[in-house]
Amino acid sequence: MEVNHSVAKNLLNRFIENGLPLYSKDRNFDFGTNKRGNVSNLSPYIRRRIIHEKEVISSCLENYNYQRIEKFIQEIFWRTYWKGWLEGRPKVWDDYLTELKKIEDNLNNLNFFKDYNKAINAQTGINCFDSWVKELKEYGYLHNHTRMWFASIWIFTLNLPWELGANFFYRNLLDADEASNTLSWRWVAGLHTSGKFYLARQDNIEKYSSYKFSKPDQLSNKAKVFEFQYYEYREPSFHLENIKDFNYFLFSPNNMQYNENFLNKLKNITVIYYDIFSNSYDSDRKQKFISSASIEYLKMLQKKEIKVKVAENEQVFKKLTNSLEIAFPYPSIGYEKNIVEDLSHKNNFKLKYIYDPFDLLCWPFANSGFFKFKKKIEIIINNLKNL
Repeated sequence: MEVNHSVAKNLLNRFIENGLPLYSKDRNFDFGTNKRGNVSNLSPYIRRRIIHEKEVISSCLENYNYQRIEKFIQEIFWRTYWKGWLEGRPKVWDDYLTELKKIEDNLNNLNFFKDYNKAINAQTGINCFDSWVKELKEYGYLHNHTRMWFASIWIFTLNLPWELGANFFYRNLLDADEASNTLSWRWVAGLHTSGKFYLARQDNIEKYSSYKFSKPDQLSNKAKVFEFQYYEYREPSFHLENIKDFNYFLFSPNNMQYNENFLNKLKNITVIYYDIFSNSYDSDRKQKFISSASIEYLKMLQKKEIKVKVAENEQVFKKLTNSLEIAFPYPSIGYEKNIVEDLSHKNNFKLKYIYDPFDLLCWPFANSGFFKFKKKIEIIINNLKNL
């Protein structure tokens, strides 16, 4: 599996030429695994910044004006919006982890255990749902519209905890990040915006799957009401650091940038690679994707004569990093942030976050709903050239 910027760039160019002009009209259709030309297929690469949001947006706008491709540009910004929203409400993430652990610790004793196993093994008897489970496991991807149907059926028809569904997605989706995945599941459940939830309908599934699933399934037409909890937004403060002020930079599998501006900043810095972020709970396909991308990225760094030191184990890593100040690309609220902060305490090094200018430009507008955020997108785009 080749996972690098060239692959992502080819996907982008193909989409700009063939899919982008019709994206607004065709975007909600899930035509099947071999007919993905109506969407970009870039999300696994954007998620790890193998291709940066700025490059995707700029390349699209070089070919079409904003009004014509507004829906696709908004889609790129959704992930950024979710991240910014969660930065101001980190307790949402903490509460999710607490509840997920509580459920998983008692899973064998809970009365939905059999139904949960049927769900993750495509044995529910719901034709469309079981098909999507198989697709998710095989390809590590589901169409965005299908993700909404899937989550709705999981929560309202199968009556399973949304936290387990979000975790199942995260472990299998190549493009899943903590913010967009967790908050999207909360939105479907009616926990993100009071009084708003998403209920999957058979006719909608039939229409947008091109009648692949026309056999009637017994889907719930009622949504159970969850207790809504309001999380107050608190503006996060970021202590800005310059990457050039450091001698060491810790590799992140979520920030494999290929743009020359970023790589030039690494020229006089030692990049430390330690495979701590891989997770045995993730699917084999997801682990292979991240591993392939990381190996190719490290080889690219070495070809550009950027110094790389590989720590084969924790002892070597501890020796390499002891008492150092080490720069690290800010990972946003989520697993990686939890892991790297624990690692710095445990191994006695000072962690200094380097923030991406694109995130810092966008996140201040993500303090409320997406409707307000999208009104600022043109302002953001006009400022991209200054990054």
